[in-house]
Amino acid sequence: MQQKWERVYTWGIISVGLVLGAVAIVSAVRQYALTDMGGYLRQTLYLTLICAVCRSLPVFLSNNKAMDLSVISILMTYLTMGTAQAITVFTLSTLLIFSFNEQGEKRFVCIYNSSPVKTLFNVGSVVIPIAISGFACSLTGWQAGEFVYPQVLLVTAIFAILAFLVNALIMMGLFSMIDGLSRYEAAHMLVGLIPNVLPVMPLGYVMALFLRQENGMLLVLFMLLPLLLARHGWKLYVDSINQQQRLVDALNVSMEARDPYTSGHAKRVSEYAMMIAREMGLNSREIYSIQRGALLHDVGKVGVSDTVLLKPGVLTPEEREHIETHPVVGANITAQVKFDAEIIDMVRHHHERYDGTGYPDKLKGEEISQNARILAVADTLDAMLSDRPYRKGMEQEKALRLIQEASGTQFDPRMVDALMRAMRRKAEEERRIA
Repeated sequence: MQQKWERVYTWGIISVGLVLGAVAIVSAVRQYALTDMGGYLRQTLYLTLICAVCRSLPVFLSNNKAMDLSVISILMTYLTMGTAQAITVFTLSTLLIFSFNEQGEKRFVCIYNSSPVKTLFNVGSVVIPIAISGFACSLTGWQAGEFVYPQVLLVTAIFAILAFLVNALIMMGLFSMIDGLSRYEAAHMLVGLIPNVLPVMPLGYVMALFLRQENGMLLVLFMLLPLLLARHGWKLYVDSINQQQRLVDALNVSMEARDPYTSGHAKRVSEYAMMIAREMGLNSREIYSIQRGALLHDVGKVGVSDTVLLKPGVLTPEEREHIETHPVVGANITAQVKFDAEIIDMVRHHHERYDGTGYPDKLKGEEISQNARILAVADTLDAMLSDRPYRKGMEQEKALRLIQEASGTQFDPRMVDALMRAMRRKAEEERRIA
């Protein structure tokens, strides 16, 4: 079902992009006939080359997912020539781009060795924002090439912000449908990119001003240097996120290799925790932190001996004391590798109890962070449902009943109520699909 909707979404973007691209190219050709053909074609070719350079230096979010700063060259084209020409320049640049895939298989990527569907989707995902942004700007009465203040500044801001947001929404829609990057990770990454991307978009306006001057094409070439510096800063930010994700994956693999009974536990706990967080109306950044903290909550068990971790029977008091050190060990590990404070807190306090009888710090009620209280419920639910060396997993109905009984003592009642609502909603959705 997910693959079906992914195909529908992909071909929907492609179809709209092809229609808009064809209309724009026809409109641009007609406009060429009304102007100095030679000069217009030279400028179009020059702007196409600039756009191709921007697109040939993408930043890879993860395997087969990349973003670039071509919006700057698109903005320059729009301000000097208009919407149809901006779409035409971007579409033509597709024939000229050659990028080096730094993720996974290391190879040069271009239209001639890439999937046609992927290429068409990438074109559509930018053509649509250009068309929408151009239409929105046309409502102000502004015409391409009119550098009248302050109207041109307003148009620049509208086009840049709207093009970025529409493209971001299109890509987030795709990322949420495919494996790898969840929609919360995508949202967190894109929100983090805003201060890296939007501030450099005025370069498109400055480059458009230069292009109007004598020898303007040479001046635009000089402006590519700060553009490349901006791309480098953008790449460093994305690389840091990808590196952190690889570290999370490696820690989970190492844990599951030691204890096969916990295989998939962290992922399931993160899903339950996100369900609770969504039910409570938390924003995407908070949900992202909860997801990461849930994936890492048991990392401290790397410091627990196998004889205790894998023991099939009841633990002795000494063994219980030993295994209860794992939240502190986990917090120390996540602190050493510079995870966010919210994540470190979740790892340390996911075994605290609402009544203050938990560990390691015996926090009580609101002293326990909201994220840790959410995680405590999610962790306990999956532990009850999962098989262990010393028992079989419970039926879901029984597990939920026990969690409700512990509301107000072991768990925050608000988190328990949110879990119950989320589970009812999930059951209703499953019944509708069935």
